[in-house]
Amino acid sequence: MRSAAATIRRGLPAACADPKSSNSIRGPGYIPQWPTALQTVLVDREGNVWVAGTAAQDSILKFSPDGKLLWDFGHRPPKDAGPLKEDNTQTDVLVSKGRFNLDQDAREIYLINWKRVLVYDMDTGAFKRGWGGHGMPLSEISNDPIPPYKWTGAQRTEDKNFVPDLHFVEIAKDGLVYVGERGQDRISVYTKQGKWVQDFYVSPNTPSRGPDCGGLPPNTKMPPCGTTYKMVFSKDPQQKYMFVADGTNDLVWILDRKSGKTLGSFGGNGKYAGQFHWINAIGMDSKGNIYTGEVEQAKRIQKFVPVVTSSSR
Repeated sequence: MRSAAATIRRGLPAACADPKSSNSIRGPGYIPQWPTALQTVLVDREGNVWVAGTAAQDSILKFSPDGKLLWDFGHRPPKDAGPLKEDNTQTDVLVSKGRFNLDQDAREIYLINWKRVLVYDMDTGAFKRGWGGHGMPLSEISNDPIPPYKWTGAQRTEDKNFVPDLHFVEIAKDGLVYVGERGQDRISVYTKQGKWVQDFYVSPNTPSRGPDCGGLPPNTKMPPCGTTYKMVFSKDPQQKYMFVADGTNDLVWILDRKSGKTLGSFGGNGKYAGQFHWINAIGMDSKGNIYTGEVEQAKRIQKFVPVVTSSSR
Protein backbone atom coordinates (compact mmCIF):
# COMPACT_ATOMS: atom_id res chain seq x y z
CA MET A 1 0.00 0.00 0.00
CA ARG A 2 1.31 3.43 -0.90
CA SER A 3 0.72 6.71 0.93
CA ALA A 4 1.44 10.26 -0.21
CA ALA A 5 2.84 13.13 1.83
CA ALA A 6 3.13 16.71 0.65
CA THR A 7 6.54 18.33 0.88
CA ILE A 8 7.96 21.64 -0.28
CA ARG A 9 10.64 21.95 -2.95
CA ARG A 10 12.72 25.10 -3.14
CA GLY A 11 12.21 27.12 -6.33
CA LEU A 12 13.98 30.11 -7.79
CA PRO A 13 12.49 33.59 -7.29
CA ALA A 14 9.96 34.36 -10.01
CA ALA A 15 11.06 36.81 -12.68
CA CYS A 16 9.49 40.25 -12.76
CA ALA A 17 7.06 41.11 -15.53
CA ASP A 18 8.12 43.46 -18.29
CA PRO A 19 7.26 46.92 -16.87
CA LYS A 20 6.34 48.08 -20.40
CA SER A 21 3.57 45.48 -20.61
CA SER A 22 2.32 45.49 -17.02
CA ASN A 23 -0.27 47.69 -15.37
CA SER A 24 0.49 49.83 -12.35
CA ILE A 25 -1.24 52.16 -9.94
CA ARG A 26 0.32 55.58 -9.53
CA GLY A 27 0.45 56.34 -5.82
CA PRO A 28 2.52 59.05 -4.12
CA GLY A 29 2.23 62.35 -5.96
CA TYR A 30 -0.88 61.24 -7.86
CA ILE A 31 -3.30 60.01 -5.17
CA PRO A 32 -3.46 62.48 -2.25
CA GLN A 33 -4.76 59.79 0.12
CA TRP A 34 -2.05 57.26 -0.81
CA PRO A 35 -0.79 55.52 2.38
CA THR A 36 2.51 56.79 3.76
CA ALA A 37 3.07 53.50 5.61
CA LEU A 38 1.76 50.99 3.06
CA GLN A 39 1.01 47.64 4.69
CA THR A 40 -1.59 45.57 2.81
CA VAL A 41 -2.44 44.98 -0.86
CA LEU A 42 -5.37 42.73 -1.81
CA VAL A 43 -7.08 41.92 -5.11
CA ASP A 44 -10.77 41.00 -5.02
CA ARG A 45 -12.68 38.65 -7.34
CA GLU A 46 -13.51 41.49 -9.73
CA GLY A 47 -9.85 42.41 -10.05
CA ASN A 48 -10.14 45.57 -7.94
CA VAL A 49 -7.04 46.41 -5.92
CA TRP A 50 -7.33 47.33 -2.22
CA VAL A 51 -4.42 49.01 -0.42
CA ALA A 52 -4.03 50.25 3.15
CA GLY A 53 -1.42 51.76 5.46
CA THR A 54 -0.77 51.87 9.20
CA ALA A 55 -0.17 55.62 9.68
CA ALA A 56 -2.95 57.63 11.35
CA GLN A 57 -3.92 59.46 8.14
CA ASP A 58 -3.69 56.31 6.04
CA SER A 59 -6.83 54.36 5.23
CA ILE A 60 -8.15 51.61 2.97
CA LEU A 61 -8.38 52.58 -0.71
CA LYS A 62 -10.11 50.65 -3.51
CA PHE A 63 -8.86 50.93 -7.10
CA SER A 64 -10.22 49.55 -10.37
CA PRO A 65 -8.01 47.10 -12.30
CA ASP A 66 -6.82 50.02 -14.47
CA GLY A 67 -5.84 52.12 -11.44
CA LYS A 68 -8.84 54.43 -10.96
CA LEU A 69 -9.59 55.31 -7.33
CA LEU A 70 -13.09 53.94 -6.64
CA TRP A 71 -13.56 54.32 -2.88
CA ASP A 72 -11.92 55.61 0.29
CA PHE A 73 -12.84 53.88 3.56
CA GLY A 74 -11.97 57.02 5.54
CA HIS A 75 -12.34 56.81 9.36
CA ARG A 76 -9.27 59.02 9.80
CA PRO A 77 -8.72 61.07 12.96
CA PRO A 78 -8.51 64.87 12.61
CA LYS A 79 -5.07 65.84 11.31
CA ASP A 80 -4.38 68.07 14.30
CA ALA A 81 -5.76 65.64 16.90
CA GLY A 82 -2.36 64.33 18.00
CA PRO A 83 -1.87 60.80 19.35
CA LEU A 84 -5.18 59.18 20.30
CA LYS A 85 -5.56 57.38 23.61
CA GLU A 86 -6.54 53.75 23.16
CA ASP A 87 -10.31 53.31 23.37
CA ASN A 88 -11.51 49.95 22.13
CA THR A 89 -15.13 51.12 22.02
CA GLN A 90 -14.28 53.77 19.40
CA THR A 91 -15.31 52.62 15.93
CA ASP A 92 -15.69 55.89 13.97
CA VAL A 93 -12.11 57.16 14.15
CA LEU A 94 -9.30 54.61 13.74
CA VAL A 95 -5.59 55.21 14.16
CA SER A 96 -4.36 52.19 12.19
CA LYS A 97 -6.34 50.67 9.34
CA GLY A 98 -3.46 48.91 7.62
CA ARG A 99 -4.20 45.26 8.42
CA PHE A 100 -7.49 44.06 6.99
CA ASN A 101 -9.18 41.39 4.90
CA LEU A 102 -12.33 41.04 2.82
CA ASP A 103 -15.32 38.73 3.09
CA GLN A 104 -16.69 39.25 -0.40
CA ASP A 105 -19.66 36.89 0.02
CA ALA A 106 -20.96 38.95 2.97
CA ARG A 107 -19.57 42.24 1.53
CA GLU A 108 -17.65 42.94 4.73
CA ILE A 109 -14.24 44.30 5.73
CA TYR A 110 -12.47 42.66 8.69
CA LEU A 111 -9.98 45.01 10.31
CA ILE A 112 -7.64 44.41 13.28
CA ASN A 113 -6.95 47.45 15.42
CA TRP A 114 -5.57 47.75 18.98
CA LYS A 115 -6.98 44.68 20.80
CA ARG A 116 -10.00 43.90 18.66
CA VAL A 117 -11.51 42.73 15.39
CA LEU A 118 -13.83 45.26 13.73
CA VAL A 119 -16.22 44.44 10.89
CA TYR A 120 -17.48 47.10 8.46
CA ASP A 121 -19.68 47.16 5.40
CA MET A 122 -17.48 46.66 2.35
CA ASP A 123 -19.43 49.15 0.23
CA THR A 124 -20.48 51.90 2.64
CA GLY A 125 -17.89 51.68 5.43
CA ALA A 126 -20.61 51.46 8.09
CA PHE A 127 -19.61 49.70 11.33
CA LYS A 128 -21.41 46.37 11.88
CA ARG A 129 -19.83 44.51 14.82
CA GLY A 130 -16.62 43.84 16.71
CA TRP A 131 -15.07 41.78 19.48
CA GLY A 132 -11.97 41.34 21.60
CA GLY A 133 -9.96 38.33 22.69
CA HIS A 134 -12.00 35.19 23.43
CA GLY A 135 -15.03 36.98 22.03
CA MET A 136 -15.33 39.63 24.74
CA PRO A 137 -17.48 42.69 23.95
CA LEU A 138 -15.69 45.88 22.95
CA SER A 139 -16.68 47.48 26.27
CA GLU A 140 -14.78 44.81 28.23
CA ILE A 141 -11.47 45.05 26.36
CA SER A 142 -8.58 46.46 28.38
CA ASN A 143 -7.37 49.86 27.18
CA ASP A 144 -4.11 49.44 29.09
CA PRO A 145 -0.95 48.01 27.54
CA ILE A 146 -0.47 44.28 28.03
CA PRO A 147 2.45 43.98 30.47
CA PRO A 148 5.80 42.80 29.10
CA TYR A 149 7.54 39.81 30.62
CA LYS A 150 11.07 38.51 31.08
CA TRP A 151 11.61 35.66 28.67
CA THR A 152 12.76 32.43 30.35
CA GLY A 153 12.46 30.09 27.39
CA ALA A 154 9.04 28.87 28.48
CA GLN A 155 5.58 29.70 27.19
CA ARG A 156 4.01 32.80 28.72
CA THR A 157 0.73 32.42 30.65
CA GLU A 158 -2.05 33.27 28.25
CA ASP A 159 -4.04 36.51 28.32
CA LYS A 160 -7.69 36.45 27.30
CA ASN A 161 -7.30 39.88 25.70
CA PHE A 162 -5.80 40.03 22.24
CA VAL A 163 -2.10 40.77 22.67
CA PRO A 164 -0.67 43.23 20.12
CA ASP A 165 0.85 43.27 17.69
CA LEU A 166 -2.08 41.76 15.81
CA HIS A 167 -0.65 40.87 12.41
CA PHE A 168 -3.31 39.15 10.33
CA VAL A 169 -6.97 38.24 10.03
CA GLU A 170 -7.83 35.40 7.64
CA ILE A 171 -11.26 33.96 6.82
CA ALA A 172 -11.59 30.28 5.93
CA LYS A 173 -14.12 28.83 3.49
CA ASP A 174 -16.10 27.33 6.37
CA GLY A 175 -16.56 30.79 7.90
CA LEU A 176 -14.03 30.58 10.72
CA VAL A 177 -11.97 33.71 11.35
CA TYR A 178 -8.27 33.41 12.31
CA VAL A 179 -6.45 36.24 14.09
CA GLY A 180 -2.66 36.22 14.45
CA GLU A 181 -1.21 37.70 17.66
CA ARG A 182 2.55 38.20 17.49
CA GLY A 183 2.47 39.38 21.10
CA GLN A 184 1.44 35.92 22.28
CA ASP A 185 2.69 33.50 19.56
CA ARG A 186 -0.98 32.72 19.09
CA ILE A 187 -3.65 32.23 16.44
CA SER A 188 -7.13 32.76 17.85
CA VAL A 189 -10.15 31.29 16.04
CA TYR A 190 -13.71 32.72 15.94
CA THR A 191 -17.00 32.48 14.14
CA LYS A 192 -17.91 35.45 11.95
CA GLN A 193 -20.13 36.70 14.77
CA GLY A 194 -17.20 36.78 17.19
CA LYS A 195 -17.78 33.59 19.19
CA TRP A 196 -14.46 32.17 20.36
CA VAL A 197 -13.72 28.65 19.08
CA GLN A 198 -10.13 27.80 20.05
CA ASP A 199 -6.54 29.04 20.27
CA PHE A 200 -3.44 27.67 18.54
CA TYR A 201 0.10 28.39 19.71
CA VAL A 202 2.96 28.50 17.23
CA SER A 203 6.44 27.85 18.67
CA PRO A 204 5.18 29.20 22.03
CA ASN A 205 8.62 29.17 23.68
CA THR A 206 9.63 32.06 21.38
CA PRO A 207 9.85 35.48 23.10
CA SER A 208 6.87 37.58 22.07
CA ARG A 209 7.15 40.82 24.05
CA GLY A 210 9.36 42.42 26.67
CA PRO A 211 13.03 43.38 27.08
CA ASP A 212 14.27 40.50 24.92
CA CYS A 213 12.34 41.84 21.96
CA GLY A 214 13.14 44.50 19.41
CA GLY A 215 12.31 45.43 15.85
CA LEU A 216 14.01 46.40 12.63
CA PRO A 217 17.43 48.10 12.71
CA PRO A 218 18.80 50.73 12.86
CA ASN A 219 16.38 51.51 15.70
CA THR A 220 17.35 48.45 17.70
CA LYS A 221 19.89 45.65 17.75
CA MET A 222 17.47 43.29 19.48
CA PRO A 223 15.73 40.62 17.37
CA PRO A 224 12.03 40.97 16.54
CA CYS A 225 9.44 39.06 18.53
CA GLY A 226 6.59 36.65 18.14
CA THR A 227 5.89 33.96 15.55
CA THR A 228 2.55 34.73 13.87
CA TYR A 229 3.49 37.32 11.24
CA LYS A 230 1.28 36.09 8.37
CA MET A 231 -0.69 32.99 7.42
CA VAL A 232 -2.21 31.36 4.36
CA PHE A 233 -4.53 28.35 4.01
CA SER A 234 -3.81 25.43 1.71
CA LYS A 235 -5.83 25.31 -1.53
CA ASP A 236 -7.55 21.95 -1.07
CA PRO A 237 -11.35 22.15 -0.61
CA GLN A 238 -11.09 21.55 3.15
CA GLN A 239 -8.15 23.96 3.59
CA LYS A 240 -6.56 21.25 5.68
CA TYR A 241 -3.27 23.04 6.33
CA MET A 242 -2.13 26.45 7.51
CA PHE A 243 1.25 27.89 6.53
CA VAL A 244 2.45 30.46 9.07
CA ALA A 245 5.28 32.90 8.33
CA ASP A 246 7.45 33.32 11.45
CA GLY A 247 9.78 36.31 11.08
CA THR A 248 11.52 35.75 14.41
CA ASN A 249 12.64 32.15 13.84
CA ASP A 250 12.73 32.65 10.03
CA LEU A 251 10.59 29.60 9.36
CA VAL A 252 7.31 28.71 7.70
CA TRP A 253 5.38 26.50 10.11
CA ILE A 254 2.90 23.93 8.73
CA LEU A 255 -0.13 23.44 10.96
CA ASP A 256 -3.14 21.17 10.81
CA ARG A 257 -6.04 23.64 10.59
CA LYS A 258 -8.52 21.53 12.54
CA SER A 259 -6.34 20.78 15.55
CA GLY A 260 -3.70 23.50 15.33
CA LYS A 261 -1.00 20.85 15.69
CA THR A 262 2.36 21.81 14.21
CA LEU A 263 3.26 19.24 11.54
CA GLY A 264 6.58 20.61 10.34
CA SER A 265 8.40 23.61 8.95
CA PHE A 266 10.77 24.77 6.23
CA GLY A 267 13.26 27.59 5.86
CA GLY A 268 15.79 28.83 8.37
CA ASN A 269 17.79 31.96 9.06
CA GLY A 270 19.97 33.15 6.21
CA LYS A 271 20.06 34.83 2.82
CA TYR A 272 20.66 31.83 0.58
CA ALA A 273 17.88 30.42 -1.60
CA GLY A 274 15.32 28.71 0.59
CA GLN A 275 16.36 30.58 3.73
CA PHE A 276 14.66 33.65 5.23
CA HIS A 277 15.79 36.93 6.72
CA TRP A 278 12.74 38.28 8.59
CA ILE A 279 9.98 36.71 6.55
CA ASN A 280 6.93 38.95 6.83
CA ALA A 281 4.58 37.81 4.04
CA ILE A 282 3.26 34.57 2.61
CA GLY A 283 0.80 33.72 -0.15
CA MET A 284 -0.29 30.77 -2.25
CA ASP A 285 -1.54 30.50 -5.83
CA SER A 286 -4.19 28.16 -7.20
CA LYS A 287 -1.57 25.45 -7.90
CA GLY A 288 -0.31 25.42 -4.33
CA ASN A 289 2.92 27.28 -5.01
CA ILE A 290 3.98 29.28 -1.95
CA TYR A 291 5.39 32.81 -2.24
CA THR A 292 7.25 34.45 0.66
CA GLY A 293 8.37 38.03 1.20
CA GLU A 294 11.16 39.31 3.45
CA VAL A 295 11.77 42.73 4.96
CA GLU A 296 14.84 44.71 6.08
CA GLN A 297 18.03 43.72 4.23
CA ALA A 298 16.71 40.77 2.23
CA LYS A 299 13.90 42.57 0.36
CA ARG A 300 13.04 39.62 -1.85
CA ILE A 301 10.26 37.27 -2.90
CA GLN A 302 10.88 33.52 -3.10
CA LYS A 303 8.75 30.81 -4.67
CA PHE A 304 8.39 27.30 -3.23
CA VAL A 305 6.84 24.49 -5.28
CA PRO A 306 4.81 21.67 -3.64
CA VAL A 307 5.96 18.15 -4.45
CA VAL A 308 4.09 14.93 -3.68
CA THR A 309 6.33 12.10 -2.55
CA SER A 310 5.19 8.55 -1.97
CA SER A 311 6.50 5.82 0.25
CA SER A 312 5.63 2.14 0.62
CA ARG A 313 5.45 -0.10 3.66
